[in-house]
Amino acid sequence: MKRPGLTTSAATGLVAWAALISACAQQAGRTGFEAEAELFAEACAGCHTAAGESRTPGTMLLRGLSPRAIVASLEDGVMRVEGADLTREQRIGLAEYLTGRIYASEMLPESALCADHGWQELGLDAVASIGWGGNLQGTGFQPAELAGLSADDVPDLQLRWAFAFPDAGEVRTRPAVIGDAVLVGGPFGEVLALDAARGCVRWSFEADAAVRGAVLAGEGPGGRETAWFVDYRTNAYALDVATGTIVWKYKVGWHSTSNTTGSPALHDGRLFVPVSSLEVAVAGDPSYECCTASGAVAALDAMTGDVLWYHRVIPDYPEEAGTNDIGTPLWAPSGAPVWSSPTVDTARGLVYAGTGENYTRPTTASSDAIIAIDIDTGELAWSFQATPDDAFTMACTSATARENCPDPPGPDFDFGMSPMLVKRTDGREILVAGQKSGVVWALDPDDEGAVLWSTRVGKGGVLGGIHWGMATDGRYAYAPNADRDLVVVDVHPELAPAPGMYALDLITGEVVWSVPAPKDSCEGKRRCFPAFSAAPAAIPGVVFSGGLDGHMRAFAAEDGRVLWDFDTTEVTETSNGVRGRGGAIDGPGPVIAGGMLFTNSGYAPFGQMPGNLLLAFGVR
Repeated sequence: MKRPGLTTSAATGLVAWAALISACAQQAGRTGFEAEAELFAEACAGCHTAAGESRTPGTMLLRGLSPRAIVASLEDGVMRVEGADLTREQRIGLAEYLTGRIYASEMLPESALCADHGWQELGLDAVASIGWGGNLQGTGFQPAELAGLSADDVPDLQLRWAFAFPDAGEVRTRPAVIGDAVLVGGPFGEVLALDAARGCVRWSFEADAAVRGAVLAGEGPGGRETAWFVDYRTNAYALDVATGTIVWKYKVGWHSTSNTTGSPALHDGRLFVPVSSLEVAVAGDPSYECCTASGAVAALDAMTGDVLWYHRVIPDYPEEAGTNDIGTPLWAPSGAPVWSSPTVDTARGLVYAGTGENYTRPTTASSDAIIAIDIDTGELAWSFQATPDDAFTMACTSATARENCPDPPGPDFDFGMSPMLVKRTDGREILVAGQKSGVVWALDPDDEGAVLWSTRVGKGGVLGGIHWGMATDGRYAYAPNADRDLVVVDVHPELAPAPGMYALDLITGEVVWSVPAPKDSCEGKRRCFPAFSAAPAAIPGVVFSGGLDGHMRAFAAEDGRVLWDFDTTEVTETSNGVRGRGGAIDGPGPVIAGGMLFTNSGYAPFGQMPGNLLLAFGVR
């Protein structure tokens, strides 16, 4: 069976970067930015205009990024395949032209280090919060004894410190709180131990690529205190936190476009790693042979890094399935990425994961699904598919380069969140998951995912309904609905977008209360959207949710009243002396632990407000 290599070539439309890169490579001998300016105007302006398309940054947004961020995109981001055709010097030259700034691999200044800096024990017997949902069940709920905050404390929350990641345009990892330290990954591979009270750096480590998921911690090989994490290139690491040395490292994804956006999960000496793919973006190049990747979940031995099993969401390897309109071969089946974090069901011996759309046709039964995997064997136990026949790539959002858009295109209705395993007030355990269709599903884990109820809270679309996550306290499920305006296939033309926060009764599925996203919070802000896309988090009586408008809000769990509201875009002074700014809040939810609240601020991939902050709040 032939397995095609991954090709790059000149392209127009959504991935016009490919033409720019190819031409830059041919003109490497030219000096200054004349060539870059000319090539950008010819090859990229069609998509990267001043306004930009919904998923494509315009020139104003590109200028607002750092040179380091653009180089990182060409090396590890959505332009990684195309960027391979450039030397590092050429990538840097292009980044400097686009931003008008000199490239510098900026390091933390000496002032960022704690006065008593040096490697210190983290006290792993005092782990207060780790993982995407804060626990194996993915509920996003923090009990009172670990939260250290009550509903009465929330209105008095004040900013204690803000830490700025140097030269970054986004921050999208969930901090782990371990005793008096905060362990967090950064957009260029930084893994930092910060002092929870002061925000200074106690120690740092540099991975090969961005760390987008949570850093986990616990007892590792030989009883040593160990941190586990996975970088964007799917490298999984075990790190000795006492010495900063690698215990083991293993590359999990075998496909050249494999990436990891979700957090791993840690249980009983095993690390469960989600695997996604960049092919959804690379497919925008009409000359790319789309598509050959499959989403996956892998189980690694946390002590050694050995692979225990590797579950491909699409069990069949791709075969030729025709050609696109310019004669480029097409391959299928493909897609169904796992870009959320696995949920571990210890009682049933299962690992749950949500999957995304197929990239090509024919489609499979494993896309847009909640899958249950045997924790010991990696075999599929059962699967629930919410939206069949959904095939989509980013080519479908382009006005000009649609050759690799499946015909007909699907609506792109992924399950992008970790399924929540929750015990209701009646004692019954159920699985709850929100979908980009705008629908919240309740499934029976004891009946192979049979539907108990489903409730629509939004219109849905490519960038939401429910995007990154939900939270639950056992009584209600709290669903942030994005409903941004990018809709490729309008499944429900009769519905208007309804961005906001929704509380659903876990027994009946009925909406108990809802709060629309406030539109006035975007006044005077560029790239601001009144929507909730990030995962929320809950403590008894309170739900915290960050918005694409840059606000972190606390809602009363009972009725949705706003108890506290902080605009993170106004923060500039930082604990580490690096210039900082806040932006859109998207991706992971906030962390509430040890009497403090931690949140990221800054998220730029789909036209939102960039930023580079980790913020810490407490009651003074």
